Amino acid sequence: MKIFQWIMLSALLCSYAFALPQMQSLTTKDTWAAAKLSPQEIKQITAAVEDSANDTPESWEKELLVRRVNLGAAPGLIAQGTKLLCGGTGNCQIFVLEKKNDKWLSLFGTQEAPASEQAPVAESFQLGPAVTSGIKDLTVIANYSAESSTRAVYKFDGKVYRVAGKK
Repeated sequence: MKIFQWIMLSALLCSYAFALPQMQSLTTKDTWAAAKLSPQEIKQITAAVEDSANDTPESWEKELLVRRVNLGAAPGLIAQGTKLLCGGTGNCQIFVLEKKNDKWLSLFGTQEAPASEQAPVAESFQLGPAVTSGIKDLTVIANYSAESSTRAVYKFDGKVYRVAGKK
């Protein structure tokens, strides 16, 4: 019996070690205050997000939820729309920013490194486990109806995220 228990425990531990990250969305707990951002950082983030947003809300601080994340080679931040930057099927625009040289930069393009598209509109996201050019790949899922959704993977090309594949 002890051998059987050891085998089961080993299998459980191995499956836990190789579990993939779960898709996630930001929640009302992901506030600017919870992310402990300074007024200067908030200004940088809102300016970076504005460059790749679908629309411009009256207040970026009221529109966006934010969470600090580990991008792999750099500290990062996920920002997600809540009202104006959301569609009727629950998808909201998602932004990924990298902190580089004490400045927050959008990984969906800046004036110095423009992207070919705006930040994605999706229900959920996942960073990693794969890494490209030192930054975790971004996977998003967008719902189009109760029966239809699309999955897209973005890979970092050294300057911005680019779509690598859609399903």
